[in-house]
This record gives sequence, C-alpha cells and structure tokens, in this order.
Amino acid sequence: MAGDRSSIAGDSAAWRIGLALSRQAREARRGGADPRDIFFQPFASAANPLLLVSVGVWLMRPDLQEAFDLETVEGQTRFLAWQVDYGVKEYAVLREAFGRPDVRGLYLNAPAEGPPPAPALPPSGGVNLVGHLRARLGIGEDARCAAAALTAAAIPHVLIDAPTGPGIGTEPHAFDAEIVSSPVHATNLLFLSAWETFRYFCVHGSALWRGRKTICVWPWELPHWPEPLAFCTLLADEIWAISGFVRNAFELRAPVPVVSMPSAVVAQAAADRAAYGLPDDAFVFVCFFDGNSSFARKNPAGAIAAFRAAFPLPDFSVRLVVKAMRAGASAQAWRDLQASAGDDPRIAFVDEEWSRQETLGLLASCDCLVSLHRAEGFGRPIAEAILLRRPVVATRWSGNLDFRDEGLQYLVEAALRPTPAGAYAWGEGQVWAEPDPAQAVDALLAAFRGPRAAPPPGPAFDPATVGARYRVRLEALGAIESVGAGRTAS
Repeated sequence: MAGDRSSIAGDSAAWRIGLALSRQAREARRGGADPRDIFFQPFASAANPLLLVSVGVWLMRPDLQEAFDLETVEGQTRFLAWQVDYGVKEYAVLREAFGRPDVRGLYLNAPAEGPPPAPALPPSGGVNLVGHLRARLGIGEDARCAAAALTAAAIPHVLIDAPTGPGIGTEPHAFDAEIVSSPVHATNLLFLSAWETFRYFCVHGSALWRGRKTICVWPWELPHWPEPLAFCTLLADEIWAISGFVRNAFELRAPVPVVSMPSAVVAQAAADRAAYGLPDDAFVFVCFFDGNSSFARKNPAGAIAAFRAAFPLPDFSVRLVVKAMRAGASAQAWRDLQASAGDDPRIAFVDEEWSRQETLGLLASCDCLVSLHRAEGFGRPIAEAILLRRPVVATRWSGNLDFRDEGLQYLVEAALRPTPAGAYAWGEGQVWAEPDPAQAVDALLAAFRGPRAAPPPGPAFDPATVGARYRVRLEALGAIESVGAGRTAS
C-alpha cells in the first residue's frame, strides 16, 4: 500500500477530492444503496457528471492528477473526454458504466433508468481466493499461506491470480486448489491491498462482486485508515484484520464488520553459512526490507546505527547483512543508507531479488534478525525468524506485538512521532514509532550474549490453526457448510 503514492498532503487536491468521494459514498451507503452501485453514481462535487468510480481512477493515478485538475470545470470536461477516448480501453468498469441504463440516462440527458438487476447468487459452499499468487511480495506470501490454511481446514476453494505490474518477480509455488479465471463460489476472499482491490475492480469490472459476499484482507501499517480512502470499503462486506493493530486502524472507518484473523506463516530452511559467504566464527545479524515498502518505515538505517554503536571497530566477532530487494525504487535513499555504514567492512549490502527459499536460507543461516521498524501491519519476517528459531531484535510497537511472547525476542521501546511528510502514502497527520537508540544497542548486545537458538514456536502461525479460525468464521457467515451439522467438508 505504501508504495502506491509517495506523498499525499492533507491540503492537496487529491486529499480533498478523496475526502469528498468517501463522504458521499458513506452517505449513500447509509441511505441503503447497494455498495457496488454507489460507484456508478454521479460525483456530487463535480459540475460535470463524473462518476464516483471515475474519480477513484483519478485518485489511483498520479499521471491523471497531473493532467486533469478536477477542481475546475475545464479539468472535469477534459477528464470526461479522456474516459471516453482512453479510459474505456483500459478499464472494464468504465465500459460497464457507460453500458448501464442509469449511467446512459445521466450522460444522454434522458430519464434515468434503474441499475441492472443483480445476478442470481451462485451456490454457497466454498471460497474464491484472489491474490498475487506468485508475486515476490509479502502480500503474495499472505495469499499463498491463506491457501495452505484453507487446504488444512478442508475448506473448498478455488484460486484467482491477480498479477502485479512489471518490476515484481514471480515465485514458483504449488497449490492444492485449482487456479481459475472466473469465480466459482459465493464468497470471495481477497488478499490484496485496498488500492489493488480497487484497481482489480476497475480493470476487471464488478463481475467478481455481483451476487457475492466479499471479505477483504487489507494490510495497513499506521494507526488509522485515512478517511479519503474510505470509499474503498464499498468493495468489502467484511474485513479480516491480520493483527490487532490493523483491526484498530479499520474499526473507526469501516461500515462493515472488522474481524481479527491473524495470518498463517510457513517457513522452513536449513542453515548453510558457506552458501552465503558468512563466517563461522562471527555472530551475524541480518535485516530485510523491500524498497517498495518505504525505507523509512522499515528503518534499516536504525539497524546500522545500532550495530555500529553496539560493536565499535575493530570488533570482528560480529557482522551485519542488510538484505534489500528493489532498493532501486529509491536510488538516493539506497546510496544514503550505504553511506551511513561509513567504511565499516563488517556490514554487507545486498540488493537482489532472491527466491523465497534463498531468502529464508539466509535468515536461517544468520544468528539474529533485526527489525527496528517504525510500523508493521503484521511483521511476517519476525514471524518467519521465530519459526526458524532465530532470536529477534524488534521494535515494541504495531502488528508484531500480537506475537511478542513467541520465540526469543528482545523488544526495543519506542516513542511515537509524527509520520514525516512523504514517508508513507496517505499518512498525513498520523504517527509511528521511533525506536530508542540506546535500547536498540542494549538489545543487540543482549542477543549477542544470549542463546543462539530460540525455543520451538507454538502453533499460532500453523496453517491448521489459522484454517480452523477461517472455518469457524466462514461457517458463521454461511459461506461453507458446517461439518458439525453432520455435513462433509468436501
């Protein structure tokens, strides 16, 4: 989510228009309108008849914001022409919109007909899982682990892939369920960010949603879901929150149930220090980050500073590996990060997109994970380290606190600070954590002096544990048949 936009200020046109869009959507929903049909209503803040979904497309694309000023009549007119000439070629939802009788009535200045009837509800009894099934992204791994949880709980399901754009590598993965091109069941389970959910709706149209209940599993990494993006909840009938932190962020904004549903995590790898060029006679710390997920949020600079303060040269009994991927998304930040290490030969920088197994192998081969993050929605790398029985140094804040008692963790206290302008998309007016530098040093020293292996983890991350929670909720929603009622799960 954070990678979608670099900076949205509270006084920007995008912020104001997003706020107006979300407030209109909220009022329409309160009035009893079908949530998906609200997207095809005219945007009340525009003199020209722009649809809410059209304004959402504008918000999603910085190039359109630069080209068309929607706070002027002239900009609205030009944007409407863009939709007719180009938008309908890119977005199925716009083609769908201009084919609806109610929308045709709006643009042809004719009496508006009602919206088309919703299709008949397909039979219940399973789930359509939609996500980035093979993308090398944390949210892609969320979808893969969710599929494992559905399988472990014998929940009937099919898989629908939502490929990412260029620049994101793919991960080979074997699934137990069939990958299909169109939904089969009456319930959707979407492992996409809120923006990617809206993008999917725009690119593919409303067919996935029509006549179905849709559960969205949306990541978020700040304390509050921003009000200008509240219109995205029109695409959700329920939100599953991967942590208590995420649940709290959505509860105040979402007009739908928000249910705690922690993620499954799968991590298996053997240590092989020689394969990664790691010395046997040194204690090796490692930190990970994706350049698309905000250097500032992941805070690798904090890990470097704490390491250098805890272990001044010439202490060569320690090493630090800074493992990045897609760091080129912010080339200057990557150069600045490397410069922060000075000429310290103990710190190694790697910016390569490895396979998941290669990445897990590095984690298993190191002695301690360092995550001095400023915010985490869940904290998947921390969970993976726990499963691999690696000690962890982590900030005591945000999503990772749900499993703070798992494994061997050295938690660093933090003070809350305003999120800097431009550091997190749509993060205006929010806060995140600033880990205490002195405590970070103490935590690294404690990890260095402590046990090299963490205790075995509990069952919290096991797909069977998570799948059982899925089953309970899906049975309660009537999305699948209850085994307890004497029916089979197949």
